[in-house]
Amino acid sequence: LHMAPVWHGRSARRLQQVRTAEDAMPTATRRKAPHQFHRRLRLLAAVVGLVMVVLLAQAMRLTIAQGDARRSLAESRLRAERWLPTWRGTIFDRKGRVLARDEPRWEIAVAFDGITGQWAEDRAVRDARAAMGREAWSMASPEVRARAIEDARPHWDAVLESLWQQIAASTGMGRVELEAALNDIRGRVQRMAAVVWEQQRRRHDARHSAGSGLDFKPRPIREQEAAHIVVPAVADAPAAAIEAFAADYKDLVEVRYARHRAHPMDDLVVEIDRATLPKPLRSEGQQQIEVPRVADALLGDVRAGVWEEDVARRPFRLPDGGVDRGGYREDDAVGTRGIERAWEDELRGEVGLLVRDRDKGDLTREEPVGGGDIQLTLDAMLQARLEAMLDDRVGLTRVQSWHGPNPLPLETPLAASVVVLDIESGEILAMASTPGPAAAESMTDVEAEAMQPWLVRPVEVVAPPGSIVKPLVLAAAAGEGVIGSHERVECKGHHFENQPGVARCWIYRPRYDMATHGSIGAVEALARSCNCWFYELGERLGVERLTQWLTAMGLGERHDVGLTPPWSDTPLEAAGSSLHQADFEALRRRGEATFESVMLAIGQGRAAWTPLHAADAYATLVRGGGRVPPTLVRGWSSPDVAVGRAIDPATVAQAIEGLEDVIERPYGSAHHLPLPEGQEPIFRVDGVRLAAKTGTAQAPPWRHDIDGDGEIRPNERTPGLEHAWVVALAGPEGGNWQYTIAVLVEHGGSGGRAAGPIADQVIRAMQAEGYLPRGSGA
Repeated sequence: LHMAPVWHGRSARRLQQVRTAEDAMPTATRRKAPHQFHRRLRLLAAVVGLVMVVLLAQAMRLTIAQGDARRSLAESRLRAERWLPTWRGTIFDRKGRVLARDEPRWEIAVAFDGITGQWAEDRAVRDARAAMGREAWSMASPEVRARAIEDARPHWDAVLESLWQQIAASTGMGRVELEAALNDIRGRVQRMAAVVWEQQRRRHDARHSAGSGLDFKPRPIREQEAAHIVVPAVADAPAAAIEAFAADYKDLVEVRYARHRAHPMDDLVVEIDRATLPKPLRSEGQQQIEVPRVADALLGDVRAGVWEEDVARRPFRLPDGGVDRGGYREDDAVGTRGIERAWEDELRGEVGLLVRDRDKGDLTREEPVGGGDIQLTLDAMLQARLEAMLDDRVGLTRVQSWHGPNPLPLETPLAASVVVLDIESGEILAMASTPGPAAAESMTDVEAEAMQPWLVRPVEVVAPPGSIVKPLVLAAAAGEGVIGSHERVECKGHHFENQPGVARCWIYRPRYDMATHGSIGAVEALARSCNCWFYELGERLGVERLTQWLTAMGLGERHDVGLTPPWSDTPLEAAGSSLHQADFEALRRRGEATFESVMLAIGQGRAAWTPLHAADAYATLVRGGGRVPPTLVRGWSSPDVAVGRAIDPATVAQAIEGLEDVIERPYGSAHHLPLPEGQEPIFRVDGVRLAAKTGTAQAPPWRHDIDGDGEIRPNERTPGLEHAWVVALAGPEGGNWQYTIAVLVEHGGSGGRAAGPIADQVIRAMQAEGYLPRGSGA
């Protein structure tokens, strides 16, 4: 304290010295001296300048670089957009009958937790918690909580039950049918969840090592949190009743406006005159056969909801920010098979747009564009008659005693297919098969694997042609000049000298006392279906020339009749099988060319056809070699059609004469059925000109559930089977040939016995629909 005055005195003297020194400095020097305030001011100016530069750069980025995008975003917030639904085009048959069309309907969708019953549980928990209060609930034991939930649960169970009763009563669905629909939804979603959860678990295990203590917890998939369509098509009155219920439970059920794909020819009842069937099946009266959906395999169907590959192929939102109004959105209907899938882009249409300007109040509307209509060449009623006739309840597509030797048990269902082709135009009038897609619903997985009901059999199933190739071989041999018009060939029972067990005629068997046909001409060779006669033609032609002729008749090429989508890499229509240049060279190197040509000449070589191939080839023969591509969709024809080869009219007449004798001569393979009661004509129609060729072709062993235990094992193969073919020509008596008819019965045995009665019924169906005249006895 005593030193304080001394310190203050020294400070005062020092301050005085500094001031005296400053006063002594020049004025200019004093101004140049840095000052703390100036330094701070300069720093502040630099910071402000930097901020201004940043703001200017940001302004330029927002106005110049991103100006258009942000302007669009701002404008979009000033307007409300709503997409207007479109509708799929209508599918007609050749006579204008509607096969498939969109109709306005309502659909009822229920939350998935309502379908499972979890909805009632969740609401009971909510009510119990609310009744007890938050604090009491948190303090309550699990037993107390469970009792409270149990007390609240009956009310919500009753709400769910009321919903199901209303749906059943309003829509006409039986309770059993409704439960089946709900079970189907539960099963489908659970299967999807299982697949997704397995993928999630694998990713979890890959990220976290074993023993990390992080247990995998599956996350709900979207389908478990969404509403599912329980009733896809409801009329106005039932929809209104459900809508009133939904007003109180919006989180449970909703009624949506939707367009429903209707099929006016569903559940069509066709009458089969059993008096026209072969005698073992014959009875008085009409048998009514319900066809679930006419031409189902050909038409296909639509599904609600798009898949990832749909969006990838045609997205609604384009990468450049634009919109493809025909692109896919989440709830769109998509064609799944047949015409609906192949012509998806033409059928689906484009959505419209309704825009309301929130600033000005303006309203603009761009109308939706409906999908294009498709007209098929099919006659729906003829198609329905053929599908009914092929139904295994009629009996023609089951193994029967008159079919001849067959390793399959009697009454075994057989797959079969029929094609009816207009010779002049190439239009397909009918293309039916059995079993159809509807049959899959009542089949086990094993039965479906064996029978493959989802196939469009007339264009997808390929089989060796057998003897139906013989008139085509005759045309090739005559065209190449290797057989004279009146030349006779000796049938010795087998073709190769000193090899009686190879390349035999069908009659050269112990059960026929090793008989032969002797020396015969072309017409009789066709009527008797003599193998040796055509072995000789095959050897004279050679495998390469014979293959070239068959190719010129359309065999071995894919008939694109309009069932394959243009974007698909996998054609639906099968090309069959045929030989190519590399095959010819390989056969010659191995010394097998002659044997292959001999086998090919009777339809057992490396050739396999579809029924459409067979019908088209015979139409080409009748036209004298002219090619007209088969057509299923009006205005569409296959872009790639092989160039035909001219066939001399005399050869065509000779071939047709032989085919007429197949039916008319007692030795013809389509003349009669050998029944215990005596012979019965296969074709019993009158008023019609007919010619036909049968074929019995060796088939590979059939894998199916022989012992009936619900499983197909590797050793469950039935060998020794044969496919049954008939290809027929038909026209009015005294007139020109108008139609070709191809019938294939897989594993049916004898062509004439198994496929012949079916061809007879096809003729009767064509008479009933006015394509062929009725006889005086009809």
